[in-house]
Amino acid sequence: MQLVRAVAAMLLMVVVLGCGGGREAGQTVTPPPPDAKVTLEEVAATGTLPKPEEKLRQEIESLGESDPAKAEELLADYNQLISMSDSTAIKAKAAEMAAKLSNGS
Repeated sequence: MQLVRAVAAMLLMVVVLGCGGGREAGQTVTPPPPDAKVTLEEVAATGTLPKPEEKLRQEIESLGESDPAKAEELLADYNQLISMSDSTAIKAKAAEMAAKLSNGS
């Protein structure tokens, strides 16, 4: 009889506690800031593009998963950025691109 009570008590605990670990449907997770923003801020500070330049391109392309329109806009800016040779122009363009990642516009 004690065995039946013990098993019933364990089953009751499992039913009451459940599996847990689930997330409520309405809860949203804020993603970490994109690596592209950090890289662009570094470019804006130094006026030199990272080596290899493809790293920045890949970081921008990865934004396409969450915001395709922003990624497309930043890729167009990236193409302009890599064609620049003046460090002042590079700094300004990189700062402009980083700002687009900061304010969500």
